[in-house]
Order: sequence, then structure tokens, then C-alpha cells
Amino acid sequence: MPTAVRTKALTLLNKVTCPHCWHLYAPEESLWISEHPDLLGDAKLGFQHAKRFLPSRFSPQGDAIDEMGQHATRMACPKCHLHVPRSMYQVPSLFFSIFGAPACGKSYFLTSMSWKLRQTLPKRFAVSLSDVDAETNSRIHEYEELQFMNPDLDTPVALAKTEEQGDMYDTVDMGDHSVSLPRPFMFNLQPLSNHPRYRRNREISKLVCLYDNAGESFFPGADKTVNPVTRHLACSKCLFFCFDPTQDTRFRRACEGKTDDPQMVSRTSRLARETSVRQDTILLEAIQRVRRHAGLRDDELHQRPLIVIVTKWDAWKNLLPDVSIEEPYLPVEGTKFCTLDSRRIKQTSDRVGELMSEICPEIVAAAEGFSTSLTFIPVSASGSSPAVDPATGALGIRPRDMQPYWVEIPMLVALHNWAGGLVGATGDSASLEDGRWMTEQLE
Repeated sequence: MPTAVRTKALTLLNKVTCPHCWHLYAPEESLWISEHPDLLGDAKLGFQHAKRFLPSRFSPQGDAIDEMGQHATRMACPKCHLHVPRSMYQVPSLFFSIFGAPACGKSYFLTSMSWKLRQTLPKRFAVSLSDVDAETNSRIHEYEELQFMNPDLDTPVALAKTEEQGDMYDTVDMGDHSVSLPRPFMFNLQPLSNHPRYRRNREISKLVCLYDNAGESFFPGADKTVNPVTRHLACSKCLFFCFDPTQDTRFRRACEGKTDDPQMVSRTSRLARETSVRQDTILLEAIQRVRRHAGLRDDELHQRPLIVIVTKWDAWKNLLPDVSIEEPYLPVEGTKFCTLDSRRIKQTSDRVGELMSEICPEIVAAAEGFSTSLTFIPVSASGSSPAVDPATGALGIRPRDMQPYWVEIPMLVALHNWAGGLVGATGDSASLEDGRWMTEQLE
């Protein structure tokens, strides 16, 4: 007598957004990736990739069966054929974009942010952060190990610059042309068992797709049909613009006599030419792309937040000596957890915004003319000035000196706004109701 196979029912989302080409499709339209080693050669990805197929047979567990009888466990986008994690079919996704000029510190910021979030979220908010795909996030793992788990604590290390091509992009044949598509970093966010809303785990869990493009991708004219690597901007729930004060002549002039950071005081004319660009053109180009791909009028404000991340705070913090670098968290009485101090974050944002309005008003004007929600957050990915290699003159950070501050705050602010109760905040009237989330009693 046949044995009945009992499977656990899964609740699928009605629609899935591909994290590579941003195509919106129903789960039943998904392709599957063949498992049999002889089924190589995909029409869009090339001979070295496993064949994609639309299944007609399934196992009792719900896996597709390829034409050689192997059970397939991975799915792919029906448009670009790239792998889409199964969790994206079950958990709502949040898309966030980080952009800025070349050498503005995006890679350092992203590395320090992910490292701090892995510790801060479970410790202070009872939320776990895990990699959706270890292979996709391998670049972050490499950088985290280099900066925070390096056995050699005293040799300065430097992170490789994000390039416009390479292992962070996939090439897809779309028939009449090939396109280059970015690989996002992807993280699962879930409440832990001691989270006050753990019983609503299915409702509030999120999958975060985070995009980090080379600064050159935001140069005017770089957005092309064959290179649509920044079109995630239009899908993003929150935009993070990294502004680097060390690349701005006016900021460097304001810091004269107030810092000994080599990025501020030891810049030769050659180095300045190589690493300084008009950062307002990067912001304005990104704004135009969002308007174009999201269908916004030129005079229409974007309804999603823009967070201006002012990097390398350790190099210019003496311009705002009254702004504390202490973490903006408030303990919740009777628990070991915290909420975001939104009043403190807003006060800091106001002070940084005022400073930027004095020194680089065109950046602030462009940002205010784009988004209905604008926040300025200062961050230091290292917490200390870089050291100069006497032999090469190159700058690097000693792992021993890595003490980042406020790097996790931009993402926590974004999660408070969009993750439906995972991260609480208190301190202003707008978030007062949400700020009580930690003290709510479960039914």
C-alpha cells in the first residue's frame, strides 16, 4: 500500500520582483534550473550555465523534475534566467540602493554597516540578519574578514574599488543585444523568538536586496539599454546617497587646522584630480534616472526617503563639536532591548544639513527638490583616520583601529520606515505609536 507523503504547505506571494532585472512576474511563471550535469547550456546565460526550463512534472515535495529525472530545487527569472532565491517567493522584498561618487567610501561603509547590523539587530532589537545566498554576499564576507577578523592587526588594509564590470555583474543575452545586470547583496531579516511580535513572524519578516554600483555608473550618459545597472533606483524603498566631504575642496578648506586626517590635509594636486568629482552631478544624475524610470514629472517630489550619508565623519567631526558620536538608542524599560532615538537622529540630521547648506548648498538644494523625506546621517566606517604606507604613499586602515560609528543607523532608519514593526523608534510625535512596539503585550 503506497505511503502518503505529507508536505508542509507554503504561502507564496502573488508577485515576485526579480532582484537582477526587476521584472515582475507570478510564481507560476518561474523557470527552474536543471540539476542533471548533462543539462548544460542556457539560451540567455551561455553554455557554462545549467539549462532553465518550465516544468511539467513535480515531486511530492513540490520540486520540479528536469528532463533527465533530477529534482530541481532552484528557480530563475523568466525574463533574464538568473537565479532567484526561493525565499523571495515567500517573504516580501525591500530594495535599497547605495550610490555616490567614485572613492566616496561606499565599500567601506557597506562592509562596516553589514558587520554592525549582524551584531546590533539581534542584540538590541531581537532581529536576526542572515545571508540569503552566501555566494552572492561573498564580497561582503571577504571585506568583513579583512577589516574585522584579520589576524594581522597592525598592517593597514584597503578595500578594492567597486568596478563597473566583473564578478558583481551578470551578462545576459536578450536576443538582439546583451545586457549587464548587477548582483545585489541579499539578507533575510526575521524576528527572534524573544521579539515582541514574534507571533507575527510571517507578516513582518523581510528580504533586503541592497545594490552597490561603481560611482562611474552614475556619470551622465552611463545609463544605457545594454548597461541598465542602476535601474534598481526606481524600485528602491529608500535611496542612500554617500557624500564624501574629503572630495569637496570647500569642506577641506573648512577643516584646515581642525583635523590631521591625511585625506583632508595631505592631498597633492594630482591626488585631488584623481579622486575628486562633482558630487552634485552624481546626485542629479541619479535623481533624473529615478524620475525617468519611475515615471515622475520633473516638478514631482519622490514619495520615498532619501538619506544623505555623509561619510568619513572622523575626518570632519570637529566642524560640529557639539554633535555626539554616541549611539542613538533608547533602552526599553523592563527589557534588554532598545528603540531608535528618532529625536536624537533628527537633531543630528538638522545640524549636518545646516552645515552642508553653508558649505555645499547645491547638494542640499538638489536633495530637497527631489524627496518628500530627507535625512542627513554622518557615519564613520572606520572610526579613525587612515594610515599612510611610507613605502607607497597609499592609505589604509589598521584592523586594530576599526571602531565604526553610526554606520548601521541609515539602514535602521530605513527598516523602521519599511519593515513593518521589526525595528522600533521613539522620540517624535510621528513615530510615537510605533515607538511603543517593544512594550506591547502579546495577545
